[in-house]
Amino acid sequence: MKKFSLLSLCFLLILSVGCKEENKTTTNEKAPIEQENSNSTIFNYSIKNISKSTLATCKRNPCPQMDIKYLYITNDSNVGEKINKANEENLSSIVQTPNDSISYKKIDEGVNKFIEDYISFKNEFPESPAVYELKIDQEQLFENNQTLVYSTIFYTYTGGAHGYGAKLYHTYDKNTGEIVTNEKLLKNKNAFKAYAEGMFRKKFNLTENESLNKNGFFFENDEFKLAENIAVTKDSLYMIYNAYEAASYAEGDIKFSFPKEDVEAWLNQ
Repeated sequence: MKKFSLLSLCFLLILSVGCKEENKTTTNEKAPIEQENSNSTIFNYSIKNISKSTLATCKRNPCPQMDIKYLYITNDSNVGEKINKANEENLSSIVQTPNDSISYKKIDEGVNKFIEDYISFKNEFPESPAVYELKIDQEQLFENNQTLVYSTIFYTYTGGAHGYGAKLYHTYDKNTGEIVTNEKLLKNKNAFKAYAEGMFRKKFNLTENESLNKNGFFFENDEFKLAENIAVTKDSLYMIYNAYEAASYAEGDIKFSFPKEDVEAWLNQ
């Protein structure tokens, strides 16, 4: 990449400040998909928006296409604040490239870096018609007295034949604010894995001993593994393999929804 001029560096400094001051917050009108009644505090939310229209610098200069909507807990709560911070860090990782040496803590920081990368790209390839894109849409999937589950759909494009989109689930412990990992969700991971593999093979009409990878899948050592994204709600367990996780981009995401009563013996909630 070409080195920026002093003028460009000044522009980036102004851009960074503008992103942080111009974020627009609106009221969340989306209802959760599933919710259990409880005696514990149910969080209140606003939706925070970041887009070209909310950034002052994008009104005067070319910017990537951006449309970011994410949840922010408004309760005066230490746990709520901890979840907000963890959520922003998770969202920032969406726009972090393998070459980034810094892990961003705030979504503003990730967005600023995305814009800076776009400016670098345009400086080096001014004739390129490509325009970067960043879309994030988040909603509450489930909340009860123990856990809170967010569902996040995103899409990024930074040149090339196509961009990349995925769906992410994040579960938070409402007592501590900590992320609940799949290991904590499942009390007998191996038993659930065996069940999920059976359902996976049934979905794709594969026999018990038939090779997965010879049928177009990407499992390491041809051994089935659970998806990274698992969410448990009142009535269901959702599991999704995003593109490249188990199959090619052309295959798209691979989704499963298991009735909770069928998998409850292997869950910690």
